[in-house]
Amino acid sequence: MLASCKTSNNGILFSTSRNGNSDIYLMDEEGKKQVPLTTEKAEEWGPTWINDTEISFLRQTADSIFRIKLNLNTGKESKLKHPINCLLDDKNVLYSGRSELYTCKGDIFLFDSKTNRTVTITENMEGTANYPSWSYDGKSVVFTSNHLGTNQLFEYKIDLKKIIQLTNSNSNNERGELSPNRKFLVYSSDYFEKGNQDIILKDLQSGKIKNVSKSPAMELIARFSNDGNKIFFGTNKDNNWEIYVYDIDTERQTRLTDNKEFDGDPRTLKHK
Repeated sequence: MLASCKTSNNGILFSTSRNGNSDIYLMDEEGKKQVPLTTEKAEEWGPTWINDTEISFLRQTADSIFRIKLNLNTGKESKLKHPINCLLDDKNVLYSGRSELYTCKGDIFLFDSKTNRTVTITENMEGTANYPSWSYDGKSVVFTSNHLGTNQLFEYKIDLKKIIQLTNSNSNNERGELSPNRKFLVYSSDYFEKGNQDIILKDLQSGKIKNVSKSPAMELIARFSNDGNKIFFGTNKDNNWEIYVYDIDTERQTRLTDNKEFDGDPRTLKHK
């Protein structure tokens, strides 16, 4: 555990194995000030923001997996309970205000900590649903489902309890996120090269799509910056996984991590 780590609200959380085991790190949007948040020998992964001063991640000790909350200002850790219906072992809970979002046994769940109520938003859908993400206003959820035969992206509007399809192609479309202004959808897809996932940016009004990464390698897990002008993503085009940032206006890619070991799963803090 790190003693303390005061940080700005624009930090990028990510997982890395640069120290011989999986740890949680934090960096700024330029890839500078890469700071370790965990230093134990245990495996730690799945970092997510709870709020601007607290994060959560998964930690494995022996055969047990724990959910850990870390205060970035004080360095204090505490254990969080797993969801009542699921022991998380891969992806962590995603937070938005009092609501928690997570995947369990092929469905997407919403938990309201105030009402102590859990809702299965994909209970009427066949197949497997996974890779959820919050919209920036916390009013909807984007997720992946294969109930139509291929992985496609859908949006669940919480107040309306309505599901809208966002992609429709024979490609493997997954791991989507809406831009803060809701004009764009970013996701991973093999639309341009079958079997090879690229980062795709879709204009939701015109329906036009753009290949952001344009790489013969694999790209996954794209996240918008809070101003919506940048996209952070993971790629193995350097013969190992690294984190890059794409500037939407200039179309320039910049490598943020430079390490022979794994660096990936970037997470930005959503501001409301």
